[in-house]
Amino acid sequence: MERTKYGKRFQGKVAIVTASTLGIGFSIAERLGLEGASVVISSRKQKNVDEAAGKLRAKGIEVLAVVCHVSNAQQRKNLIDKTLQKYGKIDVVVSNAAVHPSVDPILQTQESILDKLWEINVKSTILLLKDAAPHLKKGSSVVLIASLVAYNPPPTMAMYGVTKTAVLGLTKVSTWLALVP
Repeated sequence: MERTKYGKRFQGKVAIVTASTLGIGFSIAERLGLEGASVVISSRKQKNVDEAAGKLRAKGIEVLAVVCHVSNAQQRKNLIDKTLQKYGKIDVVVSNAAVHPSVDPILQTQESILDKLWEINVKSTILLLKDAAPHLKKGSSVVLIASLVAYNPPPTMAMYGVTKTAVLGLTKVSTWLALVP
């Protein structure tokens, strides 16, 4: 199995990775799994989580695939509950879900788009941490995925950049938040 050629830094750990069926999220879940973690992947569509889970299992990775739209409170709760039912714990939370639905300049961005950007990119990150926090212990890890555009967004990504700047701020304050009792 491919998993044997990697270190075992995450052996025995359980990691939740949101938006993890493609791209960066999939790669994060894959690497955590190759290093020994049981990974919980999620995405909005059952087909996507099933396909990604198959790819990870083919590499010898222990995986639980859960449909979860991070802005949906019940689906976030289900993500946490299913993880706990199967593995009994959560050691790592990677908040990767984000959207970039518009290339309009900030002042021309429709209110519904602004709401969606804040809902998915910022608010759902906070709510996911709130949902997971009671199950994290000393030594747990929380990873919030921001973006380089948080530092210097081009005009077509300005509002997305603003939300990712907010994620950077959340990362800074989360080091002293009472996430873990």
